[in-house]
Amino acid sequence: MSKYERPEYEVVLSEEPFELRKYKDFYIVEYDNENDPDIDSGFGTLFRYISKGNKQQKKISMTVPVIQELAGEQMKMAFVVPKEQWENIPEPTSPWLSVKKFDSGLFAVIQYGGTSNDSKEHEMIEKLAQWLDAKHYKPVSNYMLAFFNAPFTLPLLRHNEIMVRIDNDLSEED
Repeated sequence: MSKYERPEYEVVLSEEPFELRKYKDFYIVEYDNENDPDIDSGFGTLFRYISKGNKQQKKISMTVPVIQELAGEQMKMAFVVPKEQWENIPEPTSPWLSVKKFDSGLFAVIQYGGTSNDSKEHEMIEKLAQWLDAKHYKPVSNYMLAFFNAPFTLPLLRHNEIMVRIDNDLSEED
């Protein structure tokens, strides 16, 4: 699907457009700036980081997805660190960036195409929430938007996802 590296996962259940995935640990560089709640400067700050804007002045390969976490009034944005960098992740120079481990776990995902916007994202979150409820899965994190394409990609060719960590107890009650 993509020429870019992405986090490793196993599909546990697939009911299009939904998937239940078991992700392995991976690392992210996260943009979190309370003075920028809509993350207007997030992508540019992360792009500078991978374009030698780090303390080691090392260029870092692009990966997918770019992840936006919806944390109430404050949004966060993250870049997935390529696996080849995990032993020596370049240190950010921006005070708004930090390296974090994204812990393994079970995630419910809804996939959709086209241009993503607030209205479509809310609609997809609602559909995912309804699917989770029907399956008796309990969300245990904020919802996250996952974008896989460059900004100039035609809407028809775009791939987006919304994901949420769910409780690892998969015992269904139905």
